[in-house]
Amino acid sequence: MDASITECSVAVIARRGGFTNPESADMLDDGETILVSNAANNSGVPTFRNGAGMTQRLGEAYLSRVRLADGKLVLDEERLVRGLTATFGIDFLYEPTERFPRGTAFVAAGGKPICNPEMTEIIDDPALMRQQAMTCDPRTGERFDPIPLWEGSRLAKRFNALEQPNGLAIDRDGNLYVSDIPNTNPDGLLPAPVEAGVYRLPHGDLDALAADTEGAADRVLKVAMPGWVNGVTVAGNDGSVWVVSCSKHDEAGGAVYRLELDDFERGSLPSAFATHLGGALGGFLDGVSVTRRGSVLVSNPLTKDIHLFREPGSHEVLRFDGCDEIGAPADINVCYPSMLEGEPALLVPDVTARGIGTHTVTLLDLSGL
Repeated sequence: MDASITECSVAVIARRGGFTNPESADMLDDGETILVSNAANNSGVPTFRNGAGMTQRLGEAYLSRVRLADGKLVLDEERLVRGLTATFGIDFLYEPTERFPRGTAFVAAGGKPICNPEMTEIIDDPALMRQQAMTCDPRTGERFDPIPLWEGSRLAKRFNALEQPNGLAIDRDGNLYVSDIPNTNPDGLLPAPVEAGVYRLPHGDLDALAADTEGAADRVLKVAMPGWVNGVTVAGNDGSVWVVSCSKHDEAGGAVYRLELDDFERGSLPSAFATHLGGALGGFLDGVSVTRRGSVLVSNPLTKDIHLFREPGSHEVLRFDGCDEIGAPADINVCYPSMLEGEPALLVPDVTARGIGTHTVTLLDLSGL
């Protein structure tokens, strides 16, 4: 580790196993209810990058509901919503619309490349892919209309169908942000089938986008990400939007960017907040989240690190008290459990590609950060 990077020891509140490639987890504002996206991904499809490429199993993904009670993560409903494909980033809508009640869960879903459950072939049927921001009631599992991001949707006609909706975040005004990492080239990461980027879907147009009406996508904005993109979050302190790059071809070697509305209106990427977090394995970053005090946390699933920036110029790596390291920390999310009385915690899903029901979600105490 670089000598300028120090370590920050944090306590483990709880860890829960039994998930299937959990890509993301987030907590409702009640301070105890957690939704986990089980992405159900695997390598091994022989016709996709000689079996080494990551694919998503059709219909095998699901959402789990977990409750934080007495300092433990209790599995309330293992498969609250089932039959999904490629569930990734999660956030909740607290500024309701006519179509979406307050607290609606939005989940990036349907991302390519998709394979059959037996992992023997890639599925190319657009009707089965259905890239979308899937929506549901996180307490009951009732599904609402999705925001279509698939081929033929209004958003796709203006830009392109999203290849792999991955990061997802919602700001305090209800605007929706979705990142797209184009990951379907069968022979390698390049050339990208579409331009990677992060999209801003205005709150006032969410109902029209869900209905896919004429003109619904006219005010959608996009910032292209030459180094590709993975996680996206909205900062708890000032409402800025943060994204991370995710590609071994990223010239910045794994970078973190802070976006304002002006950046979306210009459609241009600002200078990076931090670079070269990918280490020797390239620029593959996954999640990013920001506390109300402005501390920035970034996950790297390949090096197993969670980076912490309390302020510009500082750089620490989290070390955990009370449990082993996390195999592949994915789409991390800062949350505020009731038990911490206003102090932050961090939900860390381990997305390691291994057997069904063998993965964990860990809750870390970030008090003071």
